[in-house]
Amino acid sequence: MRPRLAVLDMVGTTVESGEQVPDAFREAFRRFGVSLSDEAVNGVRGRSKAEAIAALVSSHLYDRDDQADVARIIYADFRSILQSLYETAARPIPGAAAAVAELGRLGMRVVLTTGLDRDTARRLIQGLGWTSLAVAGVVTGDDVVRGRPAPDLIQAAMKLASVDDAASVLVVGDTVADLQAAASAEAGWAVGVLTGAHSRQQLEAVRHSVILESIAVLPDWLVERGVSGTGPDST
Repeated sequence: MRPRLAVLDMVGTTVESGEQVPDAFREAFRRFGVSLSDEAVNGVRGRSKAEAIAALVSSHLYDRDDQADVARIIYADFRSILQSLYETAARPIPGAAAAVAELGRLGMRVVLTTGLDRDTARRLIQGLGWTSLAVAGVVTGDDVVRGRPAPDLIQAAMKLASVDDAASVLVVGDTVADLQAAASAEAGWAVGVLTGAHSRQQLEAVRHSVILESIAVLPDWLVERGVSGTGPDST
């Protein structure tokens, strides 16, 4: 089957992850007297940022009775910090824009997805100069009930692109949660990339079609396969 839709994660997949998201997590929690470890931050990468912060509040501020209120305050701080960082430090993955254009030439619609809220995603796209990027649209954490590893972002992207058959969907991401979401959505292809939060070892531990060095080489990989496939391998 030929893929009709490419659902591409943003931070870590098409956008350099850098330290903006981890730094924003750490600074927002520092204001509440919590020092987040690298392990704690990496454990929530790829998830909805609101859900990630709620989980971190639950595990680090478990003795507070006002956890929901604290999570809302920290999330607001996180958004403000991250937006400021993205305005000056957003960088695309080398070759990402060209890969998006090539996927279009290969006959696929492209939708970008992110666990960020819509306003932050908009600022990120503006900071990248991607307002004219040839995509069908962007689906954010504000557009769905559940973040990754639930399939909601992918299913919303399918609806946006008017694609009904999940078997014709190719999902690309840099985290375990991205690949788990692809499996939950029953996507035809689940492609991991090594430009973001999780290592090859971490990505290979979950169901996937292939692990690539970068999204930049995805079009060539598809062409080598005849732009066709039978679905993800179970590894």
